[in-house]
Amino acid sequence: MPDFVNTMSNLLLRLPFSRRMEMEADYIGLLLIASAGYDPRVAPQVYEKFGRIVGDSKLQDYLATHPSGKKRAQTLAQAEVMEEAFNIYREVQSGRGVEGFL
Repeated sequence: MPDFVNTMSNLLLRLPFSRRMEMEADYIGLLLIASAGYDPRVAPQVYEKFGRIVGDSKLQDYLATHPSGKKRAQTLAQAEVMEEAFNIYREVQSGRGVEGFL
């Protein structure tokens, strides 16, 4: 019985929280690469490629501690997330930098 309880708590409580934390880290990472002068529009392509290499599956979406490459690419490509990162990137490219970001 303890194994069943542990497995269910893992699936229902710990893994979703862990994936949310990973998505937050991806978002922060996107802002950091933009502030370092790298084009953030490349990030979703990297995660899509990573997903193809690893072999994303529906089962993996439920059992993995990290979101799938496809899910990460979709989230990072969302308009408001990418717009924020791209605005930072444009500021850095124009030589103005990003005051107070880091």
